[in-house]
Amino acid sequence: MVEVLPRIALLALVIFFGFNSNAHSQDLFRDMDLVKRELSDLKNEVTQLKSLVYSLREVVLKSVTAQDHSPSEKTPSKEEKPAKPEAAIDEKEVTRAVCQAVGKFFTEVDAGLRASGDAATEAKMREAFRTMTSSLRKYTSTHRVSKLLNIYEGLAWDTYLAVELRGATQGNEQFIESLYRHKRKFRETCPGN
Repeated sequence: MVEVLPRIALLALVIFFGFNSNAHSQDLFRDMDLVKRELSDLKNEVTQLKSLVYSLREVVLKSVTAQDHSPSEKTPSKEEKPAKPEAAIDEKEVTRAVCQAVGKFFTEVDAGLRASGDAATEAKMREAFRTMTSSLRKYTSTHRVSKLLNIYEGLAWDTYLAVELRGATQGNEQFIESLYRHKRKFRETCPGN
């Protein structure tokens, strides 16, 4: 009987530790499943936020483009001072400068779309927009050029997003279509370039 007691105690200890470690491992698997679900939920939220940002970006771009097409009649309020007459700028000179700058910009857009990654495209588009801004600096006081720069800053961003979304056809097609729509407008306005 004395020999059986240590065996029973040993067997009881083995069973106790066996069940205890099994319960602990089940807790670990449950925790891992919870972490995986939370990670999946976070990925879904990030995807939804990206979609929201892209949608908002598209709405802003469309509103800026729509404002460009519809002339707004603004009546000066009593508090506003009448605008100072701008120095006479030759419209042909402005158009020629804009056409050259936009032509170079679209050359960079094409190169950006062919770039190997989104970091290279982002750098290329920042430089393209910086070049465009500096070449049109003389004319930024005109409403037409300042509005054009706002639109093309958005197009630089669209180029970057189009490259970033190469695998996702939904967002990519929208941004590329926006780019090509503006490129067609450019060719209609500046047929020689």
